[in-house]
Amino acid sequence: MKSKRQELPETTRTIVVLAACCLFAVTGESVAQKISENNEDLLRFLNGDSLHGKFLGMKGGTEIRWQHGNARDKMILDASKLRRLAFNGGRARMPLKSPSFILLQDGDRLPGRITGLDDEELTIETEFTGTATIPRKFIRQIAPNPHGGAVHYIGPFTADEWTVLAPEEGEKAKEKPAKKEEKADPDKAAKGGEEEAEAKEEGPWVFSGGAYYSNGQLPITVDAKVPDKARIRFTLAWRNRLNAAIAFHATLKQPDKPEAEDKEEKEEKEAEAGKKAKKPAAGVARNNSTSSGFALTYGRSYVLTIYSNYAQLYRCDFDEDGDPEMDRLSTSSANLRLEEAGEAEFELRCDRQSGGISLFADGRFISQWEDGQGYAGTGSHLGFACQSSGSRLRVSDVVVTSWNGMVDSARSMEVEDRDIVLLSNGTDRYSGKVLALENGKFRIQGTYAEMQIPLSEVQEIRFAKKTTAAKEEEEAEDSRETVRLLFQPFGRLTVMPLEATPDRMKARHAAIGDLELDLRYSGLLEFSFSDSVLDSWDDDF
Repeated sequence: MKSKRQELPETTRTIVVLAACCLFAVTGESVAQKISENNEDLLRFLNGDSLHGKFLGMKGGTEIRWQHGNARDKMILDASKLRRLAFNGGRARMPLKSPSFILLQDGDRLPGRITGLDDEELTIETEFTGTATIPRKFIRQIAPNPHGGAVHYIGPFTADEWTVLAPEEGEKAKEKPAKKEEKADPDKAAKGGEEEAEAKEEGPWVFSGGAYYSNGQLPITVDAKVPDKARIRFTLAWRNRLNAAIAFHATLKQPDKPEAEDKEEKEEKEAEAGKKAKKPAAGVARNNSTSSGFALTYGRSYVLTIYSNYAQLYRCDFDEDGDPEMDRLSTSSANLRLEEAGEAEFELRCDRQSGGISLFADGRFISQWEDGQGYAGTGSHLGFACQSSGSRLRVSDVVVTSWNGMVDSARSMEVEDRDIVLLSNGTDRYSGKVLALENGKFRIQGTYAEMQIPLSEVQEIRFAKKTTAAKEEEEAEDSRETVRLLFQPFGRLTVMPLEATPDRMKARHAAIGDLELDLRYSGLLEFSFSDSVLDSWDDDF
């Protein structure tokens, strides 16, 4: 669904024209030379126009100060006309190191090290704002060790490590670099972003702000170093009906075919051996209509296809003659209940040794498969593809970690009157009342006794619903204009900006209070956002 183009606001048009008028007034030591192409910021307006340059700060939370590379003087822009600001090309200058985070009722996620907790409040040390104290009633979940295993990949943060597979007829899939977001031509500044967008040649995938947006049906892949026992977590957003393919443990290679034998000799050998056509193993359905497509693209691998209502898993392999095969693994149920346009977090848990593969969606167990033929995926690559020309896909928040091989359902557990504690071994969980964090240990009042569990052994804690404030209560504390900062790898903070420099922002958070934020850890600043992916998804990406 394509949104209608709006006319460029009069104030914005005037500013852009002024910028063009200054085009030839800049000397050899101009600002254009000082603003490197590698660290340009990018503004997106609500009507889809864009402007490259350098963020200089904010005044009063409503005015953006901006330097265009071809303008001698700084610009003053109205924040109400903006959709988002991508710092440094959408990649934070300083990534966060701690994987720990807390999740607030409004969906904000604060990365940092949890240092204290009692009945009233939680204390967290962050790299981007120092020590923060948060009332416990605003906290929905804390995750001291969210990945539950060694981290092999987190991203995407850059297009350099991803490649687009472009198969050609009769040839193996060829890898092409993923397309970065195109830079605007300064000479076209006065013509507005509309002509620029029309002239821009978009690739099959466009990287922007820590996510990939599809413009076609070609797959995009990364060597995520997927281990033998792996947890693969990713977020998909889609427009129109969801129709995605996810390849994992993929080799991205086809085996070399053996030298052809003499036809008569081969027939004799087959006759002597009484060779018969191979039959699929139990629990496997041979897909004859498309028996080679995924295998030719991803090599030996597994491919999960996700639709709005169900999911299917395919086994991709090659026979002894080097010919591709694709079998669909059967399961008792793999039902999904997803919207035609929306967003969901998926998680795959796969074990090469046992041949087991499980799928979760938004913390809910969906299905489990067992490969009776032996595990086919021998590679370490991960791939994504949008399979419908009428839909679009966004891929973000990809995390690959080691896994202990145990399937648990604690992630989907949130109850009214008890806290749920999930340990990092992935199997043990406790319910009760989390009393405090003292000396590196959580004190938990269980049904029969009080326990002490080291913080290092806790994967996550979900607080009882009745003890947390309603989302409306948190938002009601400050109804003025807010912006949303996104931190890398996983962080989100919705604040009311007071003032800002290129590197620092003074702001107020509804639950935390006044903060001074280090913008070097942020990749995106959103001015217009909502819970609907249709409202927040930029058509030009």
